[in-house]
Amino acid sequence: MIALGALGKKISNHAFMICGCFVAVSYYFILGLSTHPWQLIAAQLLQATFVAIVMGNGLSYFAKLLPHSPGLSTTIYSNGSNIGILFGSLGFGIIAQYTGYRNVYWVCLTLVISSLLILWRIKPHKEVETIIELTVSE
Repeated sequence: MIALGALGKKISNHAFMICGCFVAVSYYFILGLSTHPWQLIAAQLLQATFVAIVMGNGLSYFAKLLPHSPGLSTTIYSNGSNIGILFGSLGFGIIAQYTGYRNVYWVCLTLVISSLLILWRIKPHKEVETIIELTVSE
């Protein structure tokens, strides 16, 4: 996590979150296809990397999205994390109950791919500020 934090100074938070989504996509894809316990154990390195990126840079990402409202960005991140844990646990139980544990991984993969597409479409904050400055100056 410390190494990822140092890397975060060289890469924008937006690009770092996209990289984290790519790691998560590979993690859930491996989980969905794995047939032996050693494959699950090896995949935990990907999960650790994904969690370190999201938890380590998630708050910084929201703070950069709302630079003039640090309290609001912290609140959104904190509440979003808590709601995500609540609905994630509930969803895991429901999906596992009715379709089996293996399908939970495929649902998670779908959610991560959706997140990746959303992040891919969103412009980084610096580009948005430049567009606003150009619009105001004209």
